[in-house]
Amino acid sequence: MVERICPACQHANPIENRFCGACGTSLERHELARRDDATIVIAGQRIPLAQVRQVSKAVAVGLAAVAAEAGIAWLKRRAEQGGLAAAASTALAASQQPARQLIPADNQPAANVVTIVSQRVVEVWEHGILARQIIEKHVWKREG
Repeated sequence: MVERICPACQHANPIENRFCGACGTSLERHELARRDDATIVIAGQRIPLAQVRQVSKAVAVGLAAVAAEAGIAWLKRRAEQGGLAAAASTALAASQQPARQLIPADNQPAANVVTIVSQRVVEVWEHGILARQIIEKHVWKREG
């Protein structure tokens, strides 16, 4: 007579049993299916890891740009409130682009006009090809 031996309690069970008669442990082996390490399955579609890495790098760069812009906006707001005064506006302008002196319509130099330009570029890649490129520019002026 052919029997199945329970892996947990070593009890002998008839071949047609799916569970051990003594302890109830499953007698069928449930092995995990091996997965290809070079792909990820999302919504039933296989996506190569190389493409996932490109997207994750683009997201990381975008988040870094957003964090930088938030920091710049915070510094600008603090400078406008007088908390950091001229030192912050000078450091802020140096971190982005050189400050420009604007000359008003009456041809007299403006007193301490600082212009800050921030630019963010978002690239969308599809199948290893650049599909779209979005460029955002923000300009801030501070007259002091």
